[in-house]
Amino acid sequence: MRGMGLFLRDNIEAFAVAIAMALVIRHYCVEAFRIPTGSMMPTLYGDNKPGEPRRHGDRILVDKFAWMRDDPQRWQVMVFQYPLNRNKNFIKRLIGLPDEWLATADGDIWTSKDGETWKIERKPPGVRDRLFFPYWPEPTDGPSFQGSPCWAGDSDWSFDADTLSVDSGEKPASYQFARAVLTYGDVDRRGRIGRGEVEVGDIRFRASVDVEREGDLEIRIEEHGIVHLVRLGADESYLEVGGDKPERRALDFRIERDESFDLSFANVDDSLVLRIDGDEIVFAFPNMPTSPPGIGPDYGIEHRDSDANGLTLVAEGLKAVFSDARVERDLHYVRSSGQTASKWQIPAGHYFALGDNTQSSKDSREWKLDTITLMDGTMIEWEPETRSAPPPNATLDQLNLMGPDEAFVILEDKNGLRREFRAGDVADTQSRVPSPFIPADHLIGRAFGVFWPIYVPPAYRGATRIKLIR
Repeated sequence: MRGMGLFLRDNIEAFAVAIAMALVIRHYCVEAFRIPTGSMMPTLYGDNKPGEPRRHGDRILVDKFAWMRDDPQRWQVMVFQYPLNRNKNFIKRLIGLPDEWLATADGDIWTSKDGETWKIERKPPGVRDRLFFPYWPEPTDGPSFQGSPCWAGDSDWSFDADTLSVDSGEKPASYQFARAVLTYGDVDRRGRIGRGEVEVGDIRFRASVDVEREGDLEIRIEEHGIVHLVRLGADESYLEVGGDKPERRALDFRIERDESFDLSFANVDDSLVLRIDGDEIVFAFPNMPTSPPGIGPDYGIEHRDSDANGLTLVAEGLKAVFSDARVERDLHYVRSSGQTASKWQIPAGHYFALGDNTQSSKDSREWKLDTITLMDGTMIEWEPETRSAPPPNATLDQLNLMGPDEAFVILEDKNGLRREFRAGDVADTQSRVPSPFIPADHLIGRAFGVFWPIYVPPAYRGATRIKLIR
């Protein structure tokens, strides 16, 4: 009996220690979360909506110890308590830091310390690569272009599926991507722009190049009528930033016969990024402006730029095959339809967050609170009725119809607490007050990996999503 008692005691102790360690790890170190919505697509997928094809939302791991070691950094994906209701957890990308001005302009992020002198925020390489979304031959978030012409130009060029070929003579032969590159995927097969879609000028072209005869190749990316390019030639190669005073940077690269190389060229965050066989060169635009290029609305077809955006390939004397060719677009932050500002002054101890699915994300741009001040000075704030915060919270419209002795009930205020008081005790109200900032004590942790779904036939037949989050 004594031996059985020791056995039970040892196992109970081991079990208790294991539970305690699991709780400590979950509370202080790592916790798993499920992505319920599509606000971070295509970086993270949420559960499918009724009527959509079956899709499992991503399950992610969150490092809750990260910000005990270091301060939160711009571009990190973070989980936090929703500032309008702490009972809910949200996941977004951290965009704005404490004690700075922030603006979204032309799809990019700009910051300032004084609200007067601004700079563009360029994404670090890992984040930049992750936020280039596939557009051709198949958009990540829209219908495929397969079966419809997407390129147009001289007969020296041709394409088949995702392979381009050129056999050019002494005269330059051009090939243009004959589609508008748009922020999201309601794109018909003729490339027409639907409501709410915005053209993107930050584009990347990449391919594996097999050279059969040396010659010259130019990749031109046009943004708002200004052409930026890379020229790779048998005798001379360079990057060129366009504009009134074009500037060049020479490249130590030459196209040679019977060689192969992986090529990537992008216009992104007001810089040119060239990568050849993994070696990267970044040419930031010289003479950067000290303020964003207009902080006006950027939503819908009525606010499209009249100047052209586009991608063109030009070859001279070159014979080559571009296999596994891709056209991709950068994440282009837009001003949403309900947004009341496009620049913000972030207070100390607060942060600003945006979703990667910029036109379908409830994020800092749109957060608003209703506020009631009682006779005794107590202030109560809560999220008004929205699609994502449905009744039974009472509304200010209902308050106006109540008698002084009727009870006004808020089931969840911004702290997740139930509040009840007499309608006659209300001294003042404010409706839809912008509340875009996340207090530091609401931060939970940094999302660092997707651990599910994983391909495990026959129980699950979807695509494996395991990856690091950048």
